[in-house]
Amino acid sequence: MKPIVEYTSYRSYLLDYYQEQHYRRGFTWRMFAALAGYSSPVFLKLVCDGKNNLSELGLERVASALGLTGADLVYFRALVHYEQEKNLKKREELYAELREVAKANSFKLIGEEQYDYFGSWRNPVIREIAPRLENAKASELADSLMEQTSAAEVKNALAVLLKTGFLKEEDGRYVASANTVSTGIIDAGKIAVRNMHKQMGELAVKALDDIPAEERDISGMTLGLTADAYDRIVEETAAFRRRIAAIASESAETERVYRMNLQLFPLTKKLPVKKNDGGENA
Repeated sequence: MKPIVEYTSYRSYLLDYYQEQHYRRGFTWRMFAALAGYSSPVFLKLVCDGKNNLSELGLERVASALGLTGADLVYFRALVHYEQEKNLKKREELYAELREVAKANSFKLIGEEQYDYFGSWRNPVIREIAPRLENAKASELADSLMEQTSAAEVKNALAVLLKTGFLKEEDGRYVASANTVSTGIIDAGKIAVRNMHKQMGELAVKALDDIPAEERDISGMTLGLTADAYDRIVEETAAFRRRIAAIASESAETERVYRMNLQLFPLTKKLPVKKNDGGENA
């Protein structure tokens, strides 16, 4: 079984622990629950299924049943709090705590690279232009961006890109290490992507005033949809993104870096279903 510090879900850790003990010595959910001080024989199974949460007291009892101590115990506590928190802003703070636990105990969280990469809108932009502007200084890279950016901010982006492996240096120049970057590897990565979308959305609003209409394409539609129509549109936009990515990859050259935002979000609460009153069809 993997060490707990390799897990990004405490529920997955509990399930793996149970399964390992079950195959080794016939461990049951009833035995696991009793070991942690629960009267319900299926409580911990429901926790693993995501149907129940651990209280503060329950967290400590389960940790004791697992035999966790030291850094493993500290990590388990932080992981439970992180996974059970619903507020996204609070989850960001709790993820930062997880990283501090990892740093203090000399290990690295899985998915940190994605979290750092999506922490700033500048990172993916610098990743695109740095390999194309050979021998460019940080100040020159900064001057090439539409949004005001300092050389220090560019240097920070380059440091993140090199550290996370999304850029590498070869013969004194920057080289992109891969063509695409996944946004959904782990939950923490999704939190960072949420921040990225917020930043890019703010830049899109500024573009309405700062960029000439002939150099941008911003439009929108307001639609009345059913749940089925929504699902179909989501599938269609996913296929559309793939076609756009294919067009962009047809040429190895880049004249300018663009951002395309696709947004589909509700403007109303769910409306009552209109009942058929038996009248004539229009």
